[in-house]
Amino acid sequence: MEPIDTFLKKINKDLDFKIPVNALISFFNPDTGKLLCKLVANLIRSETSQSTLTVLHFIDENMATEIGDLEYYKNTFYDDIVELYETKQLLIRIFVKISVDYVEDILEMGEKYPCNLLLIGVEHEAFPGFWEENYPRLKNSVANTPTTAIFVNNGFQRLNRIFVPILDKTDVYVFLFINRLIVQEKVSVMIWDAIGIIESEPKMKKLYQYFYKKAEGKLELWNNEKKIGIDYIAEQDLVLMGIEGWEKLQSSAVSWAHSLPSALIVKPATNEGK
Repeated sequence: MEPIDTFLKKINKDLDFKIPVNALISFFNPDTGKLLCKLVANLIRSETSQSTLTVLHFIDENMATEIGDLEYYKNTFYDDIVELYETKQLLIRIFVKISVDYVEDILEMGEKYPCNLLLIGVEHEAFPGFWEENYPRLKNSVANTPTTAIFVNNGFQRLNRIFVPILDKTDVYVFLFINRLIVQEKVSVMIWDAIGIIESEPKMKKLYQYFYKKAEGKLELWNNEKKIGIDYIAEQDLVLMGIEGWEKLQSSAVSWAHSLPSALIVKPATNEGK
């Protein structure tokens, strides 16, 4: 099935948030973890049934010794997150786990608490190592079937300005995230359609027009006659991209390709369209 057809089949079911989201997030850095918890709270709403979040906070032996009572740490460190999810009537489970192979631990947790969205939080400085060593294991694992998103934390503070480059046909999958983000207060989204897919594909053009109306002025298309400068990129809070587009951007000659703010890089579910 073509990427656009696969995507449209799914997005049409979720335009009104009818698909519950069962998310699993994992991370080592607790600050990155809290940011992810708050971000996910805005992504997993459902109008039909309760969405859930499973938190997998990894620590090493040294951190465990420093923390001491893991249960007390969990209950105190995450008290504001638990309160946030209770307010939104969302179910949240939190696990603090000593890990020596967190890819394997993620896959095991996904089997125990099945999810349709996996998010992994990585600090900007640690991302190259994760990308080269651990992401391939996740990508190639037959057990990792859900939509997978990597959150690269590069000083993330707020979610106001989101920049969305479309560099590959499969990148249209990020519209599933845009659909849930444009209804948030103070969020604005700029799409750079570098391959012209919105104009060239009538169904995509119709979908964009639907989103544009739904966003009430918070969604725009970048004018491709204008150059995108490093200063503009620096003003963004988050870059939202598909995994194929990300790889193309990193190997391109674009001046700001390696000067991005925080990023959310999305890989479609491996079983889409089946």
